[in-house]
Amino acid sequence: MSETPPPPAWSLRKRLARGLVLTAMLPMVLFAAILLVSEWQRNRDELMRRLDANATLNAAVVDDFLDSQLAGVRLLANQMGDDPGLGGEALERLLHTYPSMLRAHLVDARGDVVAVRDARGRVLPQLAGLVAGEAWFQSMRNGSDAAVSGVYRRSAYGTEEVVGVAAPLLRDGRFAGALQAEIPVQTFTRLTAESLGRRGLAMLLLDADNRVVHAGPELRWIPLAEAGADGLALQRNAITPGRGARILRMDGLLRDGGTAYVEAVAMRNGWTLVLVASRSHLLVPLLPRLLLLAALLAVSVAGVAWALWLQRRLLGRSIGYLLGSLRGYALGGRMVSARNDAIPEELRPLADGIGELGARMNAAFDDLQTALEEREHEIAARTASLREAVSELDRLSRTDAMTGCLNYRGFTETGELLFREARASGRSLSVLALDIDHFKRYNDLYGHAEGDGALRRFAGAVRSALLHADDVLARPGGEEFTVFLPATDHAQALQVGARVCQRVRDADIAHLGSPKGRLTASVGVATLQPGDADLEDMLRRADAALYRVKAAGRDGVSA
Repeated sequence: MSETPPPPAWSLRKRLARGLVLTAMLPMVLFAAILLVSEWQRNRDELMRRLDANATLNAAVVDDFLDSQLAGVRLLANQMGDDPGLGGEALERLLHTYPSMLRAHLVDARGDVVAVRDARGRVLPQLAGLVAGEAWFQSMRNGSDAAVSGVYRRSAYGTEEVVGVAAPLLRDGRFAGALQAEIPVQTFTRLTAESLGRRGLAMLLLDADNRVVHAGPELRWIPLAEAGADGLALQRNAITPGRGARILRMDGLLRDGGTAYVEAVAMRNGWTLVLVASRSHLLVPLLPRLLLLAALLAVSVAGVAWALWLQRRLLGRSIGYLLGSLRGYALGGRMVSARNDAIPEELRPLADGIGELGARMNAAFDDLQTALEEREHEIAARTASLREAVSELDRLSRTDAMTGCLNYRGFTETGELLFREARASGRSLSVLALDIDHFKRYNDLYGHAEGDGALRRFAGAVRSALLHADDVLARPGGEEFTVFLPATDHAQALQVGARVCQRVRDADIAHLGSPKGRLTASVGVATLQPGDADLEDMLRRADAALYRVKAAGRDGVSA
């Protein structure tokens, strides 16, 4: 009869290792998975909300812009129908009134151009039959009203992608021709597309014929291209504003071929505005968390491995080493008699060793405490230096680097703070809205480098006109400046505004494009009123006053 084999040996170290790994790693992995999934869902829901809100808003913005341009063309077409003598000069007035228009042409009932004007002053030919075959002209000849065309390029006059806004000319109830103005696509898409791009969204604009009016750089289309089957699918699934969101998930829209979330909005003029967000944008916010969790997991694994290695090493020799060390300490050590009598004889060598170790540990602790105090002083000094650096960076983030004035962020924060303080204390608060007269002409005439220098000199002239140390000069953008005047009533603010105009004149900044031959400023003044709900109420009154100054000939002050 064979002997029963001995049971396999088991290792305390291995069991301890498995227990430590399960105890430390499993909860961390589960927590990381739950955290990443919830973060993904939250980011996706936020992206859906942003897509819907931005798509609806920007579709309305583009529609409103084109409707305003179309209204101007319709009004002039009605006037021309009543007065056949109106011609090229009326087109020039139209281009001056609507700066977004690139050119305007008047065509007769056959489609021949009888008058054409260009906003850039170019002389353009009057071409026969230029628009006779175009769909918008034929529809108007058949009785259609004013309309916005699709995107096209008028090669006879330029290479820009444009859209046309046109209205028929009726004389005695009969079609006598049409008036059309052409608007560059970049005029009403560039700023919107750039703003959306900074938020991770790409814009696609399709006209009623499924041609691309505008496509963001992340998308695979170019202007004037046919949008194909994808474009038709987007138009079919486009929502009407106010009817609820419809977010689609589509492939093949992006240049890199990735998956994207899409919302399409049907516009009033028959176009379709589409906002596209790459699905990869959802991974970007997760990457820092993923790296952090991976680092924590790696540190935990390293800590467990180190603990197991140390435990294995200590188990082999710690007991013998400890007993030998304690006996050695006991041979020459001393213990307090009271403690010596209180413990058994068998534990006295261990007690002596523990006493010696305690003394050494106390000494080491004192040394460590001293080192920690020195390090704390060093850390405190570095922390103070870091706070100063952070404070300086915060100041720079609110300052316009070119003029030294507050930038838009500083303007917003400081204005809101001054408004709340004035409301709480009952003190007066005034604001000046400043605008440099004819500054666009200055840049066109002298160049942007000279324009930057003029902005700095202008800011210096304005500062020299301010009397109080707590007066604030800000440059929200471009040639527009704003001055906040705490504890200043309306009459005093008007005096400051007049002094600003005079100091700008005294700066004598030459400007051949200005009627006065030098740089001047227009100033609108507003003072806090009891009915003002927020800072915007004051700023709107200051802007309105500024427009009155401009309408009156500029270089002055108005309240």
